[in-house]
Amino acid sequence: MSTTALLPIIGFLGTGHIATFHSKMLKISGVPLSRGGCFDIDTTRAEKFAAASGHQVMSSEQDVIASCDIIYICTWTSEHQRLVEMCIAAGKPFFCEKPLSIGFTQAEQMTTVAARSSLTHQCGLILRRSPAYLWARELITDAKAGAPMAVVFRDDQFIPIQGHYGSTWRSDVSKAGAGTLLEHSIHDVDMLRFLIGDVKSVSARATYRHAIEGIEDVVAASMTFDNGAVGTLTTIWHDNLSRPSLRNVEVFCENRTITIAGDDWFGPVTWSDADGTHGSLQGDDLLEKTMPLAVGDPNPDGAFVKACVEKTPGFPDFSIALEAHRIVEAMYASARSEGQSVAVESIVQ
Repeated sequence: MSTTALLPIIGFLGTGHIATFHSKMLKISGVPLSRGGCFDIDTTRAEKFAAASGHQVMSSEQDVIASCDIIYICTWTSEHQRLVEMCIAAGKPFFCEKPLSIGFTQAEQMTTVAARSSLTHQCGLILRRSPAYLWARELITDAKAGAPMAVVFRDDQFIPIQGHYGSTWRSDVSKAGAGTLLEHSIHDVDMLRFLIGDVKSVSARATYRHAIEGIEDVVAASMTFDNGAVGTLTTIWHDNLSRPSLRNVEVFCENRTITIAGDDWFGPVTWSDADGTHGSLQGDDLLEKTMPLAVGDPNPDGAFVKACVEKTPGFPDFSIALEAHRIVEAMYASARSEGQSVAVESIVQ
């Protein structure tokens, strides 16, 4: 950490919607820190972020990296690799938003250099600390549940090029890499691994109803897991602005059915067993129940800063994100081949 300050200095590259989210999470975490520089190509946006958060607008990415101890990378996706490499060259720990990059090859390169650097790093797959998903995983892995048999995962949101996000870059394939599957549902693919296990093969179809080049708005995928379970993922970018981003997950085990609905973080999570027992947890009760299950601090941003100060690995790191990228790449390969089955292990650089 900085030799000129008692507290770690946090810097932001990119000051849009997701940077604001992380800034608020840092405040909520209560972890001691100092607000440093921020940079965005949109100076007005950077100034608005700085005024709200206590950061200081700087004239370049290099200035932020040089003057801060810990760097948040919250730019559009195609910039992630370059900025990660700049952080590594400067020896600064870094948090990189998901997806890591615009494709699997780049994500693999980033994972390799991040591991070699030995710097604390973390990716933006924050659902790894979600109380709802942590409790669902406990219910699934409980011996009383029996083996997982099937999972049905649906994720929908309005296409994020509306005013709510304050940006339109997700409609530019050169910046986003792809559409709803990569940009949004890489969270979902990671949760499928987290809840059920490693994915063996996939079959997928994609549509482009909005006619935006390279930006799919629906993907429907089926998958088989190494443990014999099967599943489906449907991810949708629609135009219904009255409907918030919503996920609904149903997991069927031999003796138990688990449902995650409503809020991604606070549920409710409901379950019913073969013997007629059932239950439901949500809100503060769910949070209290799952506090011991989170890796480190339940707040993903608080956990990251603590890991940086202690010079311990961040969680989840790039190696976890890479496996989600591998499954996503297999789904895209299947969609390009009209839904033919693709083995996940065949996706290599």
